[in-house]
Amino acid sequence: MLAGRRWRSALLRVGILVGATLLLVVALQDIEWGRLFQQLRTLSLPLVAVAIGLNAAIIVLWVVQWRILVPGERSVTWANMFLVVSSMAMISNSVPFMVGQASGVLLLARYGGIGNASALSVYTMEQVAEGIAKVAVVIGVAWLAPLPVALARSVQGLAAVVAVLGVTFVVLSVRFRHPPSSAQPAGALGRIKRFGAQWAHSLEGLRTPSVFGGGIVMALGMKSAELGGILVVQRSLGLDLPLGTALLVLASVNFATIVSVSPGNLGVFEAASFAAYRITGVSAGDALTLSLVQHVCYLIPMVGVGYFYGGARVFSGLRDEGAPS
Repeated sequence: MLAGRRWRSALLRVGILVGATLLLVVALQDIEWGRLFQQLRTLSLPLVAVAIGLNAAIIVLWVVQWRILVPGERSVTWANMFLVVSSMAMISNSVPFMVGQASGVLLLARYGGIGNASALSVYTMEQVAEGIAKVAVVIGVAWLAPLPVALARSVQGLAAVVAVLGVTFVVLSVRFRHPPSSAQPAGALGRIKRFGAQWAHSLEGLRTPSVFGGGIVMALGMKSAELGGILVVQRSLGLDLPLGTALLVLASVNFATIVSVSPGNLGVFEAASFAAYRITGVSAGDALTLSLVQHVCYLIPMVGVGYFYGGARVFSGLRDEGAPS
């Protein structure tokens, strides 16, 4: 039965990737390639740098969010949390599926020194805040322009999921507000139960409105930085599009890339962004150029920051180990 579910999940991911690829192939037939290359030649590089900087700000806000959500009196240094988050962002945008998220939890447990259960609780609370932020983005789209039917249904489903999970996690956090017994449990089942109890106890941010509110504010800040990057990319190509268009692109990309099905969401990101632009009346050539430049401006900090900062930390550690005492 488990193998069957894995096969269905894999087929769904492959289907999404194939569908996105076919959408791009169809879209390419309407592209005026001469205009596309002309646009790229006139691209404002200073504005592109600003867009990259705005997307890099997502990592900084992410670090702040995770530090806020770390349970108990524990504190994780800026340097270690920056290593955890930037590495997670790099892996998430390099390897498909849930490898990046799992690596983030393991890295936080290791470099934050808070244990696997507490690290998982931080990721859990972050995902609830992220869901709330996604719903807020789509509300913004609906306020400025009618939502496409598919996106309206998606946000209704997401809102329901966020509400159910949020209430469930709050109930669990209250139910296990007291720490579990320190006695070593017997057997595998006992260890699993103790891990679950420790995870639920560590969801203390959900028991503290000011803490979880801070997490939500950081999630909204990340969406605002990403939206700013989209708007700046539009200006870098000399396009002055309505705010609602950028919000629709942001919402479409966020929903399409909830589960990564390709390295860096290549193809899926472009297809979602392209479709959103076309819905709002942007020409096929402009839509494709915008989608490509936006993805590049997003991937450079998401992959580059973790690569260079993590590498610097590794080499620094090697130098320290090799230094004479």
